[in-house]
Amino acid sequence: MVTVRLVWMAQNKGKTKPSVSGTTKKSFKKRLVEELRGYIEAFVIAYFVITFLFNTVGVVGSSMQPNLNGGVGSGNILKSLLTGDRVFIPKYDNWLRRMKILGPYRRGEIVVVREPQNSPTAQERDRRPFFIKRIIAVPGDEVRIEAGQVYVNNHPINQDFISATGLITPDAIDFPLVIVENGEVTKMAVDFGYTPRGTPIPRLARTYLPSTPMDVRDPRIQLYYSSTIKALAAPNSDFSVNTPVVLNIIVPKHHYFIMGDNRQSSKGGSEDSRFFGPVRSLTVAGRATAVIWPPQREGIWNWRVLKPPKAFDAIPKPTSQN
Repeated sequence: MVTVRLVWMAQNKGKTKPSVSGTTKKSFKKRLVEELRGYIEAFVIAYFVITFLFNTVGVVGSSMQPNLNGGVGSGNILKSLLTGDRVFIPKYDNWLRRMKILGPYRRGEIVVVREPQNSPTAQERDRRPFFIKRIIAVPGDEVRIEAGQVYVNNHPINQDFISATGLITPDAIDFPLVIVENGEVTKMAVDFGYTPRGTPIPRLARTYLPSTPMDVRDPRIQLYYSSTIKALAAPNSDFSVNTPVVLNIIVPKHHYFIMGDNRQSSKGGSEDSRFFGPVRSLTVAGRATAVIWPPQREGIWNWRVLKPPKAFDAIPKPTSQN
């Protein structure tokens, strides 16, 4: 036994036992590297999914009622996001449209849009990163609104999808009326209010007409309605002077005319193309295809696919395409 021990000592001479603390450090570093790698991989995958595949967006505000619930935040955006509907946005859908693999968006589809700089909210406060609206008309369509009724290509759209519940009643006057002189639009029957900051805000939805229409060259008119005026159909020269009329808006190429479902100013209303005109197609960030949260509201199933109302199927092609 003594001989064996001496041999073992000779073979292991100069060698030291592994340090327990050294092993622990190596094990900790290995775990740390694996942990960091897991987070990095998860971040890369999430970035890829959010950038190219899909995203979810929370509905805030009352502009899409009664079809989408914007929550009960009362001005608290975080609370609205937690209590409002959350919709599914397939981002690949938008990429395919930009690459012209898919066609343009359809009338009646709900889309997420980057807020135009000339929207009343953007002028009054900070510009919102996005908002949710419904496409009413596509490039080439002719749009007008009279007594709260929306016409596309001279076809009145059945508005039961917003008014059948009795929650929303479109305002009687909610579209710019204009004055035509010598075949040109010279004035607009619209008035403005002012915020505490002194920012002019158009009063579009109302039940009366201002006594003195405003010159279209007025800076306030140009700020909000310049794109609308440019898109107006050519007026007839036989219009009576100083008589406000409704002209069709011809949606320009690569633009959409969008509106919220809530068109009643006393119930929050909607800032949409009635205020800032048709929006460019590049500002559309995606299409809302389904409500994914919350699963129920007041005991009623809330998960649902968002399809264009059937009323939009009856819209004919614009006259120029017939």
